[in-house]
Amino acid sequence: MCNLPRILDYVMVRKTIFYLLLTSFSAFVPTMLEAQDEESRIIFTSIGNDLRSGDAATFAQWFAEDMEIDVLGNAGVCSRSQARQLMKNFYARYTPKTFTIVHLSGSTPMRYCIGTLIAGGERFRVTLFVKSQRESHKLQQIRIEKD
Repeated sequence: MCNLPRILDYVMVRKTIFYLLLTSFSAFVPTMLEAQDEESRIIFTSIGNDLRSGDAATFAQWFAEDMEIDVLGNAGVCSRSQARQLMKNFYARYTPKTFTIVHLSGSTPMRYCIGTLIAGGERFRVTLFVKSQRESHKLQQIRIEKD
């Protein structure tokens, strides 16, 4: 006895299921990416507000225990307190006025932001790398360079 009709039915069912899964997945991916982009925007807006505040102690709340920092060529891997001191020195020379996010990218756990900081009448390019774990977001790297 030939099972060809049953086999064809089985193949058609599998194709239909595959097609439905594929279309439903493609419908949810943009939504997930938009949610992730929105979360990144919220995180980096908060960090940018604290950067713009001009208060090194407030900004340092985002710092990881050990992090890489490069402020106008003064670079290295520092502790949180050393990084806070570098930012305090930067703020002493350049009073921040505005911080604007130019670009966001990455996905959990590592994300980054490129922004423009206007401080002390000069323009700086700021790159921030954040590592997210659960509800915690810590700056792993900061780079501030003249634009």
